[in-house]
Amino acid sequence: MTSEMLNTKEIDDILQVIRKVYHTIIYVDLGDGSYHCIQTSEQGIKALLEKRDFDIQSLTEYLTSSGLVYAEDAREFAEFFDLDKMRQLLDDGKEYLSITYRRAKGGRYRWDMLEVIPSREYNNKHRGIVICVRDINEEHQRELDKEAKLSLKEKQLVGDKTILIVDDSELQRTTLSYFLDRYYKTMELANGQEALDYLRKHSTEISAILLDLNMPIMDGYTFLQEFQKDEILNMIPVLVLTSDSTPEEEAECLKDGATDFVAKPFNPDVLLSRIQRAIALHEKTVMLNILRLDNQTNCYTRDYFMHMAEHVLAKYPDEEFDLVCTHVVNLANINEQYGTNQGEAILRYVAQNHDVSEFERNIFGRLDDATFVQLLPHTVNIHQKLVEQQVEEFHEYEQVKAGLPPFMQKFGIYERVDHNLPVSVMCDRAVMALDKIKNVYKQRVKVYDESLRSRALKSQQILENMEEAITKHQFQVWYQPKHNIRTGKLVGAEALVRWIHPKYGFMSPADFVPIFEENGFVSHMDYYVWEESCAAMERWKKQQLKTVPVSLNISRKDFIYFHGEELLTPLIKKYNLEPKDIHIEITESAYIDNPEMVIKNVNALHKEGFVVELDDFGTGYSSLSMFGHMDIDVVKLDMGFIRQKQNENNDKMMQYIIDMCKNMNLRVLSEGVETEEQRQRLMSMGCDYVQGYYYSKPLPEKEFVDYLKKHS
Repeated sequence: MTSEMLNTKEIDDILQVIRKVYHTIIYVDLGDGSYHCIQTSEQGIKALLEKRDFDIQSLTEYLTSSGLVYAEDAREFAEFFDLDKMRQLLDDGKEYLSITYRRAKGGRYRWDMLEVIPSREYNNKHRGIVICVRDINEEHQRELDKEAKLSLKEKQLVGDKTILIVDDSELQRTTLSYFLDRYYKTMELANGQEALDYLRKHSTEISAILLDLNMPIMDGYTFLQEFQKDEILNMIPVLVLTSDSTPEEEAECLKDGATDFVAKPFNPDVLLSRIQRAIALHEKTVMLNILRLDNQTNCYTRDYFMHMAEHVLAKYPDEEFDLVCTHVVNLANINEQYGTNQGEAILRYVAQNHDVSEFERNIFGRLDDATFVQLLPHTVNIHQKLVEQQVEEFHEYEQVKAGLPPFMQKFGIYERVDHNLPVSVMCDRAVMALDKIKNVYKQRVKVYDESLRSRALKSQQILENMEEAITKHQFQVWYQPKHNIRTGKLVGAEALVRWIHPKYGFMSPADFVPIFEENGFVSHMDYYVWEESCAAMERWKKQQLKTVPVSLNISRKDFIYFHGEELLTPLIKKYNLEPKDIHIEITESAYIDNPEMVIKNVNALHKEGFVVELDDFGTGYSSLSMFGHMDIDVVKLDMGFIRQKQNENNDKMMQYIIDMCKNMNLRVLSEGVETEEQRQRLMSMGCDYVQGYYYSKPLPEKEFVDYLKKHS
């Protein structure tokens, strides 16, 4: 194909307009396929046009293969250059054709526009066109800026998006920031550790993360692993910057939570597209994520409350805040009696009536089924204000929500929170305070103090060390003597457990026994005490000592987990003892919990020959009916009787109990006797035995053996 000379005037007319605007100008006759290169700055195009076998198809292939047309735009570009299609459009009266595409220039990509302008005399016979190409990068950018301004209001509503760039190369960070600066805010950090520290305070401000894998201090792989552990942080999309990573490495990144990959060297448009796609997907996920809002009350869920509260505390590090847990009392009972719809209505009411006007500094969420949590600026006398608020809300509730059941709220408060603590620990402290008053009817508000924390820590220490205490024999059995009140003769001893911890020292039974009773471990501890006591008695007998019966305590939980007689009988046989060597002490509370089981087991023990003592009689659980069903030998008066201030009514009550026991042929023992006056008083009433500091405190085995020898 050869070029054809054009009419000089026609060329001049075109060139006057376009030479200064376009960097490439080519004349083409769509009728016969002839062409003429008027102007181009691309040497490759010039060389191609000089070839005798040149055609337009060759030009489009060259432009796409050389990078003058960006690969992702090549298909659209080739379709545009379909000459038959172009000719048809112009024949149909189309006055102008154009396409925008990207091309490489100086290591970056810029926008070009290719325009097809029909000649002034274009018709069916003369189909001359001019193909003009011009740089529109600045013009294109102005359009993007215009579009950005149109969405400014939306951006103000959702907030500016920030991209966190994590890369140890300053040049790399600067380059990425340059690419992204027109569209996003950027934050630059040099390693994974800095990024984690920053995100834990500012995670809500970050829309996406660009992460390099190879960095000092903490690399990208370790960052992803730590990042993935946080249920809030790991929702932020992470795009990994790669150059020569293997498929296995990429698979590992995806497994650890990476969202996408961006190859080096960067293509700005690909980078932007991937970031936009990742952010859009993340925002849709967040919108649909049911973990953010509680579906019953529309307040924050527990996890999202924690996240938002941490953000507020980090944002206002010098301000004082209170954390309040609000509990709806007996919600389960309300649901059972009135239906779950009524219970949910109460929860919605509580949620709607919390003041969250200062949104940035006042965060409200649901901690569990019946408990809400609120972070708010510190208020003096917050506990008094909460009580007043509750009274007002309750009256309003009855007026506005007539027909729904009444309810009560209780509050646990952690005042002036420690900003250095995790929010979860702050909540734990408020809940500690709340737990102290859940079963106290008249008290509505409890403020956390360090004594609560000390007790909680002590409870945790007990739970963590209880198993080891048995295996390493940290529990010791001490023995408190029992004496005949008239003769003073040693008649027995009560086995009492003591915990001597190698680190914490002496631990009071008042601290650990209630915890063991609650979790059931008391049964294991009791059996340990039983066996240690039986083994000790066998040793005493072998030493030819005159022994006395030892009383063993059976807690109420022992009756639940196993039958006492099935364990005690084998024990006394194992250590060559007789049933008369062992007295069994049971508490009245055990009878109240499960009377049928206790009666069955106690009577079985009595039948085996064990002496049965009813401990703590008169503590408030007393039931006279137990005497008619249970084989009891000794009634042990609670120390509260003898320690009460002496008056006529108290003495009459004690005398009545002792007389009743005597009439039933039961012996009476009083514990807690500390003075001669108390001993005389009990003796005058007919009491048989006493134990207490008047005679002796509880003694370790070695000291008790000496006591035995002394009182034989």
